[in-house]
Amino acid sequence: MNNEKTKIRSIVRREHADGYLLTSLVVFGATVIFTRLFLQLTGFPQIGNSVLHIAHALWGGLLLFVAVLLPLAMANRWALQLSAILSGLGIGLFIDEVGKFITQANDYFFPPALSLIYGFFLICVFFYLLFRRSSSNEPRRAMYHALEGLQEILDGDMDKREAGLIESHLEVAKRSDREELASLASVLSEYLEREKGQLLLAEHSNWKRSVKNLDSLGQRIGRRTHHTIVSGILIFWLALIVGYIAILVLAGPSIDDLVIQWRAVLLVIQVTIGTLMFIAVITWFLEDETRGLKFGISGFLVSLITLQLHYFYISQFAAITTTLLQLTFLLVLLSYRRFYLK
Repeated sequence: MNNEKTKIRSIVRREHADGYLLTSLVVFGATVIFTRLFLQLTGFPQIGNSVLHIAHALWGGLLLFVAVLLPLAMANRWALQLSAILSGLGIGLFIDEVGKFITQANDYFFPPALSLIYGFFLICVFFYLLFRRSSSNEPRRAMYHALEGLQEILDGDMDKREAGLIESHLEVAKRSDREELASLASVLSEYLEREKGQLLLAEHSNWKRSVKNLDSLGQRIGRRTHHTIVSGILIFWLALIVGYIAILVLAGPSIDDLVIQWRAVLLVIQVTIGTLMFIAVITWFLEDETRGLKFGISGFLVSLITLQLHYFYISQFAAITTTLLQLTFLLVLLSYRRFYLK
């Protein structure tokens, strides 16, 4: 009789993985913006001499190397968070010089470069959203997460909130059809039950505390004021889109050559966004807030995904301002839906 057990190699998603990925994405985007801004303001300085040029892509590669080594060499949970930050810095510094990698002349200012960077960032966001939505209550995965959470006991940092989260994982693991897994979950659950009285009250991390304070500030302004702000955003952006459409239709040869080249495509996209924003304004003021927000959010998403991709090619660094403005407006709409609509 063969008593050997089959080894299980299926992938288990790490606890808090979506947080680490989000950190890396935010730092990645911020690094590209601040790098370009710093270089613009300082006249594109270089580290080197008449022979050598130490490009910032090399610093990005170094940070990526350190980010890879940290979780390989260290078991502490903070190493994962630091790895997420360094990976965002590294990929931001590295990909900022993509124009040099894809042109014969090593052209940092190659027009499609920022569009490629922005497109790559959008792809990363898309996969992050898919990853964030995936979840399961599979016992093996729950035990992985419980064991990872128990590291806090070794660091003397376990609190009641974390203990409650671990207990929820253990409850799932107890239902496993693998006897050894269910037995281990029961033992660990009994241990936590005994130690509950000595655990600290839950303390939010600085990041969670900042998010909570921002939420509190948003809710303190009240629904009526928030409603007025959303109304202003929808009207303002609809007027802006109409203005852009008028410029594309009526402007002559004086407009940028790249705009003329992409005029038909830009018109189709702008008209699509304008239609969505028009429906959003009408439904919003007809007191159908849910539908109004749905069309408004859709309009901003279409703009961020398609229109801004073209404008990064046409106007380069200047497109960052409108992109950040649209992101801010989108967050205002999303926060209204989260605060007041079910």
